Amino acid sequence: MVQRVHTASMHVTLDQARALDAFARTGTYQGAAKELHKVHTAVLYSLKQLETQTGLTLFDRSGYRTRLTAAGSQVLEKARALLEAERALMATCEELQSGWEPVLRVVVDAIFPVTPVLEVVRRLKAKRAPTRVFVSVDSLSAVEERFTAEQATAMVTVLPPTLPGLTTRTLPRLKARLVAHKSHPLAKRQKVSTEDLAGEVLLTVRGSDVRLQLATRALDQQSTVHLPDFHSKKAAILAGLGFGWLPEWLIADEVTRGTLVALPLKEGASHAFSPTLALRGTPGPATKELVDLVTAEASA
Repeated sequence: MVQRVHTASMHVTLDQARALDAFARTGTYQGAAKELHKVHTAVLYSLKQLETQTGLTLFDRSGYRTRLTAAGSQVLEKARALLEAERALMATCEELQSGWEPVLRVVVDAIFPVTPVLEVVRRLKAKRAPTRVFVSVDSLSAVEERFTAEQATAMVTVLPPTLPGLTTRTLPRLKARLVAHKSHPLAKRQKVSTEDLAGEVLLTVRGSDVRLQLATRALDQQSTVHLPDFHSKKAAILAGLGFGWLPEWLIADEVTRGTLVALPLKEGASHAFSPTLALRGTPGPATKELVDLVTAEASA
C-alpha cells in the first residue's frame, strides 16, 4: 500500500507526466525509456516518485506485465492534459517570438466593404502567419460598443470614435445614394419632397444617427423597416418594398443599368460618410497588413 500524502506537498513534474504517457503508449518501462531517450532506471525512478507524491497505487505489478490501475488511468488523463497545456504554451511563445499577433479582432461598420478584411485572412494564410483573425460587422454606435466588448484590435466606423488612447486614421469619404427601384412611385417623380418620402416605407440598417446629418434624418416615417445588413436592404429595395440609403460600391451596376434610381430630393440624394480606422495598441505585422488593405480599398 502506497502511503497517502497531503496534496499540498504534491508536485507532479512534466518529466513524470511524460514518463507516464510514454509508459501507457509503449506498455513497458523499456519502451518508455527508449522513446524518451533515457535509461530504464531513470524512467522507473520517475514513475515510482509519481506514485509516492500522489499517494496512489498507479501500477498493477501483480501480473506478468505491469499495467495501469484505475487510479493510474485517471492520473494519466490529467497528465496528458498537462502535457497538452505545455505544448499550447510553447506554441504561444513561438508565435510571440515570431512577431505576429496571436489574435487580430476587427469590427467593421456594415456600410464599409468587408472585402479588404477578408483579403487579410487570405494573405496571412498564404504567409503561414499564426495570427487568428476574427471579424465582426455592426452598424453606427454598435461598432464601438462591440469594439469595446470584444477588446478588438481595430475598427472601421463612420461615427467619430469616443474612446481615449486610440490611434486613428481618416479614410477617404464613402458615398451613398438615396435610391428606390425604377418601378417605385418615388422613382417616377420629377421632384421628391420630404413629405413625399414620409408617406413611403423607409428601409434602414438598424436605424440612423443624428451625427450623420442625413437628408432623411428629420423624417417622421409612418412605416420604417429595420434590416440586418446592406445586402438585405438592397434586396428589399430591388423588390420595390421602399427606399433607402445604399453605398455606391454596392449599387454601381444597378444605377448604371437604371434598375435603381437616385431620388430627386431637394435636400440631396447623395451623402458622403467619413469613415475612420481606429487601432488599439501598437500594430503588429497582421494589423499593418489590415491598415494597408483597408486604406487601399477606401481610396479605390
